[in-house]
Amino acid sequence: TGGQGWERVRVRVRVRGKTMDFDKKIDELFLDLPEITPAAGTASNVIQTGKLVFLSGVLPFKEGKIACKGRVGLEVNAEAGRMAAHAACMLTLGILRNFLGGSLNKVRQIVSLRAFVASGAEFKDHQKVADGALELLSDIFGNAGKPARSAVGVTALPNNATVELEMIVEIR
Repeated sequence: TGGQGWERVRVRVRVRGKTMDFDKKIDELFLDLPEITPAAGTASNVIQTGKLVFLSGVLPFKEGKIACKGRVGLEVNAEAGRMAAHAACMLTLGILRNFLGGSLNKVRQIVSLRAFVASGAEFKDHQKVADGALELLSDIFGNAGKPARSAVGVTALPNNATVELEMIVEIR
Protein backbone atom coordinates (compact mmCIF):
# COMPACT_ATOMS: atom_id res chain seq x y z
CA THR A 1 0.00 0.00 0.00
CA GLY A 2 1.00 3.61 -0.44
CA GLY A 3 2.31 5.99 2.11
CA GLN A 4 4.52 8.96 2.64
CA GLY A 5 8.23 8.57 2.06
CA TRP A 6 7.89 6.31 -0.97
CA GLU A 7 10.05 7.27 -3.91
CA ARG A 8 8.39 7.59 -7.27
CA VAL A 9 9.53 4.52 -9.19
CA ARG A 10 9.19 4.41 -12.96
CA VAL A 11 8.36 0.98 -14.33
CA ARG A 12 8.38 0.51 -18.06
CA VAL A 13 5.46 -1.42 -19.55
CA ARG A 14 5.46 -2.89 -23.05
CA VAL A 15 2.35 -2.03 -25.05
CA ARG A 16 2.21 -3.06 -28.71
CA GLY A 17 5.98 -3.09 -28.99
CA LYS A 18 6.39 0.34 -27.38
CA THR A 19 7.55 1.12 -23.88
CA MET A 20 4.94 2.99 -21.82
CA ASP A 21 5.62 4.95 -18.65
CA PHE A 22 2.20 5.91 -17.31
CA ASP A 23 3.51 8.49 -14.85
CA LYS A 24 5.45 10.19 -17.67
CA LYS A 25 2.33 10.09 -19.86
CA ILE A 26 0.37 11.93 -17.16
CA ASP A 27 3.08 14.61 -17.15
CA GLU A 28 3.06 14.82 -20.96
CA LEU A 29 -0.72 15.34 -20.93
CA PHE A 30 -0.30 18.14 -18.33
CA LEU A 31 -2.63 16.30 -15.96
CA ASP A 32 -2.45 17.10 -12.28
CA LEU A 33 -3.89 14.17 -10.37
CA PRO A 34 -5.18 15.19 -6.96
CA GLU A 35 -2.96 14.52 -3.96
CA ILE A 36 -4.79 12.09 -1.71
CA THR A 37 -4.66 12.14 2.06
CA PRO A 38 -4.64 8.72 3.73
CA ALA A 39 -8.28 9.21 4.82
CA ALA A 40 -9.39 9.63 1.18
CA GLY A 41 -7.96 6.26 0.17
CA THR A 42 -9.23 4.12 3.02
CA ALA A 43 -10.66 0.62 2.84
CA SER A 44 -14.08 2.19 2.36
CA ASN A 45 -13.30 2.98 -1.27
CA VAL A 46 -10.22 0.91 -2.20
CA ILE A 47 -9.25 -2.69 -1.48
CA GLN A 48 -6.86 -5.17 -3.04
CA THR A 49 -7.26 -8.90 -3.42
CA GLY A 50 -4.55 -10.73 -5.32
CA LYS A 51 -3.60 -8.66 -8.36
CA LEU A 52 -6.93 -6.83 -8.50
CA VAL A 53 -7.59 -3.44 -6.93
CA PHE A 54 -11.24 -2.43 -6.48
CA LEU A 55 -12.12 1.27 -6.23
CA SER A 56 -15.69 2.30 -5.52
CA GLY A 57 -17.91 5.19 -4.62
CA VAL A 58 -15.75 7.88 -6.19
CA LEU A 59 -17.62 11.14 -6.78
CA PRO A 60 -16.44 14.09 -8.90
CA PHE A 61 -14.70 16.05 -6.15
CA LYS A 62 -12.48 18.92 -7.19
CA GLU A 63 -10.76 21.14 -4.62
CA GLY A 64 -12.80 19.53 -1.85
CA LYS A 65 -16.22 20.15 -3.39
CA ILE A 66 -18.51 18.21 -5.73
CA ALA A 67 -17.54 19.50 -9.19
CA CYS A 68 -20.96 18.92 -10.72
CA LYS A 69 -24.31 18.47 -9.01
CA GLY A 70 -27.66 17.54 -10.48
CA ARG A 71 -29.23 15.14 -12.95
CA VAL A 72 -28.16 14.99 -16.57
CA GLY A 73 -31.00 15.98 -18.85
CA LEU A 74 -32.67 18.01 -16.10
CA GLU A 75 -30.40 20.29 -14.06
CA VAL A 76 -27.19 19.76 -16.11
CA ASN A 77 -26.40 18.91 -19.72
CA ALA A 78 -24.49 15.90 -21.07
CA GLU A 79 -21.24 17.86 -21.50
CA ALA A 80 -21.29 18.83 -17.82
CA GLY A 81 -21.87 15.15 -17.06
CA ARG A 82 -18.83 14.20 -19.17
CA MET A 83 -16.72 16.70 -17.25
CA ALA A 84 -18.02 15.24 -13.97
CA ALA A 85 -16.99 11.76 -15.14
CA HIS A 86 -13.54 13.14 -16.03
CA ALA A 87 -13.21 14.74 -12.58
CA ALA A 88 -14.31 11.53 -10.83
CA CYS A 89 -11.81 9.56 -12.91
CA MET A 90 -8.99 11.98 -12.00
CA LEU A 91 -9.83 11.45 -8.32
CA THR A 92 -10.05 7.67 -8.82
CA LEU A 93 -6.58 7.66 -10.38
CA GLY A 94 -5.26 9.83 -7.54
CA ILE A 95 -6.62 7.34 -5.00
CA LEU A 96 -5.14 4.44 -6.98
CA ARG A 97 -1.74 6.14 -7.29
CA ASN A 98 -1.68 6.78 -3.54
CA PHE A 99 -2.72 3.19 -2.80
CA LEU A 100 0.03 1.85 -5.10
CA GLY A 101 2.75 3.83 -3.36
CA GLY A 102 2.88 6.93 -5.55
CA SER A 103 3.08 5.47 -9.07
CA LEU A 104 0.58 4.22 -11.64
CA ASN A 105 3.27 2.22 -13.41
CA LYS A 106 2.18 -0.88 -11.50
CA VAL A 107 -1.06 -0.92 -13.54
CA ARG A 108 -1.30 -3.79 -16.01
CA GLN A 109 -4.91 -3.23 -17.17
CA ILE A 110 -7.97 -1.19 -16.29
CA VAL A 111 -10.32 -4.18 -16.19
CA SER A 112 -13.70 -2.60 -15.55
CA LEU A 113 -15.30 0.81 -15.26
CA ARG A 114 -18.82 1.31 -13.97
CA ALA A 115 -20.31 4.80 -14.22
CA PHE A 116 -23.49 5.66 -12.37
CA VAL A 117 -25.10 8.71 -13.95
CA ALA A 118 -27.78 10.68 -12.13
CA SER A 119 -30.27 11.53 -14.86
CA GLY A 120 -33.81 12.32 -15.77
CA ALA A 121 -36.05 9.54 -17.08
CA GLU A 122 -35.86 10.82 -20.67
CA PHE A 123 -32.05 10.92 -20.83
CA LYS A 124 -30.71 7.98 -22.88
CA ASP A 125 -27.01 8.78 -23.51
CA HIS A 126 -25.42 7.57 -20.28
CA GLN A 127 -22.51 6.04 -22.21
CA LYS A 128 -21.61 9.49 -23.60
CA VAL A 129 -21.29 10.78 -20.05
CA ALA A 130 -19.09 7.80 -19.10
CA ASP A 131 -16.87 8.60 -22.07
CA GLY A 132 -15.46 11.50 -20.04
CA ALA A 133 -13.72 8.90 -17.87
CA LEU A 134 -12.99 6.39 -20.65
CA GLU A 135 -11.19 8.90 -22.85
CA LEU A 136 -8.95 9.90 -19.94
CA LEU A 137 -8.07 6.25 -19.23
CA SER A 138 -7.31 5.61 -22.89
CA ASP A 139 -5.18 8.76 -23.15
CA ILE A 140 -3.05 7.69 -20.17
CA PHE A 141 -2.90 3.91 -20.47
CA GLY A 142 -3.41 3.27 -24.20
CA ASN A 143 -4.85 -0.20 -24.80
CA ALA A 144 -4.39 -1.02 -21.10
CA GLY A 145 -6.91 1.76 -20.42
CA LYS A 146 -9.76 0.26 -22.42
CA PRO A 147 -11.89 -1.60 -19.87
CA ALA A 148 -15.20 -3.37 -19.98
CA ARG A 149 -17.67 -0.59 -19.23
CA SER A 150 -21.14 -0.14 -17.86
CA ALA A 151 -23.01 3.15 -17.78
CA VAL A 152 -26.10 3.05 -15.60
CA GLY A 153 -28.72 5.74 -15.12
CA VAL A 154 -29.90 6.34 -11.57
CA THR A 155 -32.35 8.79 -10.04
CA ALA A 156 -29.96 10.16 -7.40
CA LEU A 157 -26.41 9.88 -6.08
CA PRO A 158 -24.81 10.88 -2.76
CA ASN A 159 -24.37 14.63 -2.24
CA ASN A 160 -26.46 15.24 -5.38
CA ALA A 161 -23.40 14.30 -7.48
CA THR A 162 -23.91 13.87 -11.21
CA VAL A 163 -21.60 10.83 -11.54
CA GLU A 164 -20.17 8.08 -9.35
CA LEU A 165 -17.44 5.71 -10.55
CA GLU A 166 -16.30 2.21 -9.69
CA MET A 167 -13.16 0.72 -11.22
CA ILE A 168 -11.33 -2.61 -11.14
CA VAL A 169 -7.62 -2.52 -11.96
CA GLU A 170 -5.17 -5.36 -12.51
CA ILE A 171 -1.70 -4.63 -11.19
CA ARG A 172 1.71 -6.25 -11.62
